[in-house]
Amino acid sequence: MAIKAALVRGVRVRLVPRHVVSIIVGAASRTYYGELLEAGVHIYLYNKGVLHAKLMIIDGEIAETGSSNVDLRSYRLNYEVCEVVYSSEVARKLAEQFEHDLADSIPLRMEVPPQRTHLQRILDQTACLLSPII
Repeated sequence: MAIKAALVRGVRVRLVPRHVVSIIVGAASRTYYGELLEAGVHIYLYNKGVLHAKLMIIDGEIAETGSSNVDLRSYRLNYEVCEVVYSSEVARKLAEQFEHDLADSIPLRMEVPPQRTHLQRILDQTACLLSPII
């Protein structure tokens, strides 16, 4: 998993998922939360509507933002957009907005696992099997 490889390199990874357009995508995503939390990813559940943007700040100098998922399938198949900006000022402003969004989010912690019914867990695991193609 690329996120875990980034953690090994010392990259700080914070994810802010919450409302998803597809129930199946949300279910598949949830199956990875435990593994990501154990690896050191900080996951926050956003509570103020839909947040579809993706954001990477690199060394405080470069910002990548847009709607495209950061995977080969999205880059080759989906019609979405992302931009890369080489500006420490833009990177700083986007980082400030990200911190503001975190204030409207709830941290997900390993010691408090989300309460999922047996049926919900079956749906999550079934959706996970589809994750390579969704």
